Amino acid sequence: MNIKNIFLISPIFIFINFIFSDNVLLAKDNNSIIKFFCIQSVKSEHKLNDVEYQDIFGEKICNCYLANISNNIDHENSISKCKIEYK
Repeated sequence: MNIKNIFLISPIFIFINFIFSDNVLLAKDNNSIIKFFCIQSVKSEHKLNDVEYQDIFGEKICNCYLANISNNIDHENSISKCKIEYK
């Protein structure tokens, strides 16, 4: 009887583990997508203002932006804070 219960309960644990692992991966994917668009935006702003773009600069600005968003700072304030910080 115990072995039967283990076989019945095991799929439930596997399913729960699968759900939570997907949520973690999804959060990482969302951040990478946000970071991709952030870097593209920084590149385009540099190009519009005839300023040389450096990869490290885009990384720092976008990491700042993601940190602000993670701390519940809205989009516009996040952008302006990071621009001021890395100007």
